[in-house]
Amino acid sequence: MSKFLADRAYRMTDENGNLVVSYVVSGYDKTSAQMAVEEMKRFPKLQVEVKAYKSKRSLEQNRLLWALLGKMAVAMSGKKNKLSSEECYCIMLEEANVACDYLLALPEAEPALRQCFRVLRKIGAREVNGKTLNLYQYFIGSSKYDVSEMTELIEAVLDKLAELGVYDSEIELARGEYKR
Repeated sequence: MSKFLADRAYRMTDENGNLVVSYVVSGYDKTSAQMAVEEMKRFPKLQVEVKAYKSKRSLEQNRLLWALLGKMAVAMSGKKNKLSSEECYCIMLEEANVACDYLLALPEAEPALRQCFRVLRKIGAREVNGKTLNLYQYFIGSSKYDVSEMTELIEAVLDKLAELGVYDSEIELARGEYKR
C-alpha cells in the first residue's frame, strides 16, 4: 500500500466525461508519490482513500510526557517505577479528558473491558431490549493522540505537578513551552 502527502488536489474531466483527480506533491513525498504511481501500474483497479492529514504526536512530546509522569509518580508515591508511572498516566488520561468514547456492554463483560482499556469508568446503566447494559466511558491512550491532543495532556500533567508543588528546571522549561 502506498501513502504520500499531497498539498493540493485538482479536478478535471477527460474527453469521455470521466472525472480525473490529480494531486500536487512536494518535498520528500515526491519520491513516495512516484513509487505509488509505478506500483499502481500493476493493478487493474485501485481502492483510493483520502483523509485529512493529522500530525501525530511527536517523539519529543512522548519523552517529555513520560519524564513528567515519572516526576509525578515520585511526588505521589515516593517511588519512580514503571507501575507508579503507569498509574499516574491512567490518572491523567481520566483527569485531562482529552479523548474518550462510550460503549454499552453486559455487566459480565466488565473484566474483559478492563483488560482492553487502561482507563474504564462505569457511568450508568440502560435497559435495551429487556436487558440491563452498563454504560462505560473509556479513555483513548496518548499513542492515538495528535500533536494538539498531546499538548493538552502535557498541559494537564504540568498543572497537576504544580498542584503537587513539584518544580524543577525540566518542568519549568516544559511549562514555558506548553502553557498558554
